Amino acid sequence: MTGTTDVRPADVGADSGPPHNGRTPRGRTARSRTARARRLRLIAVFLGLGVVTAVGYIMLLATGPVQLTPSQVLDALTGGDTDRTISIVWDLRLPVAIATVAVGAALGLAGAWTQTMSRNPIASPDVLGITGGASVAVVAGTVVARPAFSEDISTFWWRAAMALVGAAVIVGLLLLFGGFGSSRRVVVIGFALSLLCSSLVSYLLLRADLTRATEAQTWLAGSTGLVRAGALVPLSVGLLVFTALGAAVSRDLPLLAHDDATAAALGVRVPRVRMVLLVASTGLAAVTVAVVGPIGFVALVAPQLVRLLTGRPTPPAATSAVGGAAVITVCALAAEALPFTAPVGLITAVVGGPVLIALVLGSARRGGRSTP
Repeated sequence: MTGTTDVRPADVGADSGPPHNGRTPRGRTARSRTARARRLRLIAVFLGLGVVTAVGYIMLLATGPVQLTPSQVLDALTGGDTDRTISIVWDLRLPVAIATVAVGAALGLAGAWTQTMSRNPIASPDVLGITGGASVAVVAGTVVARPAFSEDISTFWWRAAMALVGAAVIVGLLLLFGGFGSSRRVVVIGFALSLLCSSLVSYLLLRADLTRATEAQTWLAGSTGLVRAGALVPLSVGLLVFTALGAAVSRDLPLLAHDDATAAALGVRVPRVRMVLLVASTGLAAVTVAVVGPIGFVALVAPQLVRLLTGRPTPPAATSAVGGAAVITVCALAAEALPFTAPVGLITAVVGGPVLIALVLGSARRGGRSTP
């Protein structure tokens, strides 16, 4: 028996080894670099799409029957050009450009919210039938004689009220038949409701007199080219209200990408957050439909474009809004470049149709790989 202490091999360097949880300083540094790279990539995409939107905005002000240079546009905006040029820019083109950017941003934001909360890249307001429901109600309010109490209501507010009612009916049917449990079920039911709404619109147009049907058909084309300054204030107010409503729960939005149990374990009140986002998305879609008519596929394409550019599993909401503005601005410029008059809704449909097919095929392939 000696007075020395036995040293076991397992005790040697016990304090110098890595922690039991595996979180080494090198691992933390790597994760920190990855997170910083992702943030920088997100900022770069946000700024890049913002530049595209800004350039497109100036080009919208310069493009038309009377071609203007960017310097003439800037001079007119500051009141330094001829009265004719100032009138063209301020009275005719500025409301159109503002409405184009605002509507694109609203649709991109609504699409990001619906796609994230349903965990389905196809679940945009137009595919789910929300836009279609708003269209049916507005067409009905246009081709059918308005009730006496509504005669003193302006056309914009009457259309806005009808659009909100129609969109709310579709949301109620989605909740009744689809619920929140299965994203595929919601999308299938929403697509069926969208087809039903399209048939109802066709029926209403066939039953209407020629003048009212022509007015409704012009609105259904989906165009920002007819917006005038009087519609900008109610458009802005409506979009701000529903944007603020969705932003109130936006902090929990990334957590909805997980399954419901995980999101609830992280402290998210899943049904409440989903309901708020659904109401906000419905409101944004209804307001845009009331002003410019149904412009399809922007809410579908913009969030997915942003998701691919940022490399994130779900589309970031703010960047999707900028992406929506960029997409619809480019489509509006493409419509202006055509040798014939075309609404921006035609261009978005031409672009969005193939994107929808690609998303459906990609979803089907992922579903096939996950099936044993």
